Amino acid sequence: MKKIYLTLALISLIALGTNAQDNKKYTIKAGAGMSNIVGSDADGDMRFSYKLGITYDVEIAKDFYIMPGIEFIAKGFEDTNMTYLQVPVQAAYRFNLNNNTNLELKAGPYIAYGLYGDDIKLLGGKIGVFSDNGLERMDAGIAAGVSLNICRFVIGLEYSRGLLKLDDSSSMYNQAFGITAGYKF
Repeated sequence: MKKIYLTLALISLIALGTNAQDNKKYTIKAGAGMSNIVGSDADGDMRFSYKLGITYDVEIAKDFYIMPGIEFIAKGFEDTNMTYLQVPVQAAYRFNLNNNTNLELKAGPYIAYGLYGDDIKLLGGKIGVFSDNGLERMDAGIAAGVSLNICRFVIGLEYSRGLLKLDDSSSMYNQAFGITAGYKF
């Protein structure tokens, strides 16, 4: 499983590092939304989340793209913020609405590594979110979204759901959704 994650990360880094001959290949984006944890052992309230990132469009066929990226994303629940470096690799199809506008549907896997976060408050005190007794640093899941591309500007809605347990002894997974705005160059 880790080999799959490393392969996805490598593909993303290679695609982001290639020199674009055509314009509008890179998209920088920022967004805000809500996140929480879900699962049979989860009862966390939603909290504010954000993301900053860059993606690279690799055209596979007419109107069909693979879009690897790198994102700095905050997830979490209640009073606990968890910040990740996330690598999504999404497949996207663009529906041309007119010369300067298209609608884009995208979905694909992501992997993420927890960089830092707030302490988790417990009845007997608190523990570090990514400490030995805390949550797992690795996260992986599925992300999907829809965006409207007008000239070089992009506005979209995105959703992600973790598939790796955040804790060995429970069934808790990351979940986030939000709105993003970006610019293609």
